[in-house]
Amino acid sequence: MKKVKIGISKDIDFKIKKFDKNFLFYDIKNKINYDAIIITSSTDLNFKLLNECKRLKVIFIMSLHLISKIKLENLRKDIKVLYFDKKSKEILKTITATPEFIFGIIILLFKNFLFAQHTLKKNIWDPKKVAINSSDKMLSLSCLGIVGFGRVGKKLNSIAKSFGMKTLIYSNKNLKNHVSLNEIAKKSDVVSINLPLTKKTDQIINKNFFKKMKKKSYFINTSKGQIVNYNDLLKYLGKNIKAAAIDVYKKELSNDQEIIKLTKFARNNNSLILTPHIAGSTEDSIVKLQHHCLDKIKLNIT
Repeated sequence: MKKVKIGISKDIDFKIKKFDKNFLFYDIKNKINYDAIIITSSTDLNFKLLNECKRLKVIFIMSLHLISKIKLENLRKDIKVLYFDKKSKEILKTITATPEFIFGIIILLFKNFLFAQHTLKKNIWDPKKVAINSSDKMLSLSCLGIVGFGRVGKKLNSIAKSFGMKTLIYSNKNLKNHVSLNEIAKKSDVVSINLPLTKKTDQIINKNFFKKMKKKSYFINTSKGQIVNYNDLLKYLGKNIKAAAIDVYKKELSNDQEIIKLTKFARNNNSLILTPHIAGSTEDSIVKLQHHCLDKIKLNIT
């Protein structure tokens, strides 16, 4: 097989592991000169440059949602467009990194990990005070509100059930045990957002949701930053919402004003855990997905 030159969009949230000597990986530059490129549904494409690239044979869209955003009718007809298909979804079902991460965060929130760490860093040994400031309930007596019941939501539900938790589920699909967002807010001890980003879900979690959440409840978002209004979240942290954890942001740049505001709040409060979009990032899960993507490209590049 000839060496295949692959361009990678800057908005891919991981770097391709160089496991095959026949693949050469580069970040996409303005001058397109690749056999294939890997993008997301949000990548800003210059179709004029793409169509002028004679080598380009394949575009792989690494996304399960919003494929329609990309105006494929502007693309040269001989360029194949690949994306996650039914086989891809079966492989994705075996990747459990994100629900595992969410449940780990649930345990940290319930045990008030940030407060415990803060006291010990000051060499204050006061386990009674830390215990009093932890959750009032055991997980087995608590309710988890799962907002979005796709691959991640279903696995999270299974993990929670194994801990004896009650679960409430909100989904756009017609499920028998589906409840409203209002019921999720009012009855859940902890809420996890696992929705895809669409026009309907953009900013769907805002002050109207937060003000209805239970006293001493917890909030987690590992889906998309655009789904949650973080300004509204901060207003209710320390009130009815005891603590929150965020892994995704609208613009994932250190100089973004929203991230600056969130990090400033987190520095001054023990009620907010921030992580840099790592929920689904384990080496084995990343490599498995990369193998699948590159295998699909290989089949269509020869």
